[in-house]
Amino acid sequence: MKSIREMTSSELTINKSEFINYLTPVSSVEEAKEFLTVLRKKFPDANHHCFAYIVGKNQDIQKYSDDGEPSKTAGMPMIEVLKKHDLTNVLTVSIRYFGGIKLGAGGLVRAYTKSVSEAIKTANFTNLIQFTKMNVIIPFDLIGKVEKYIREQTKLLHTEYTEGVVYLVEVESRLVDNLKSHLTDTTKGVASYKRIEDFERYE
Repeated sequence: MKSIREMTSSELTINKSEFINYLTPVSSVEEAKEFLTVLRKKFPDANHHCFAYIVGKNQDIQKYSDDGEPSKTAGMPMIEVLKKHDLTNVLTVSIRYFGGIKLGAGGLVRAYTKSVSEAIKTANFTNLIQFTKMNVIIPFDLIGKVEKYIREQTKLLHTEYTEGVVYLVEVESRLVDNLKSHLTDTTKGVASYKRIEDFERYE
């Protein structure tokens, strides 16, 4: 699953109707609702604020709204575009100013689909990556052999000097075994490890 790094927007004019689309990352339903409220206040005179959002690691929560447009001509095609691009934790809102020419059901589906698709073209995507936070413990006399590698290959969060040196590091989970193997070889088996937690974030 992918998400997007930051908000993006696009504008289209179709048969005199103006479509303003916003695409933004959200981490919860509440965040999606808050952004919808902001846009309704920003464009209070718009005819429609149609939206679709998907939230959750496995696209667990999905919701859309036609906001007064004929049923399934706006929100559904919008959410289908998000699903086609394997996106989650994202909200798209298409704000329409009616231009006086009716588009018909097929025309509306095409318009709202294009509205979202154009915004996606400018988006910077992020991927959900699993990380591991862990301690690496070594004797003082091995700092010279170990620390440079740790700084280059992990995100060093904290260093504590007790009976030895304890590095608190963050590393992609898929690289943990490589890290351990290298440090074990470098320290001739003296290095020890303590897994703190596994977590995920978009990068």
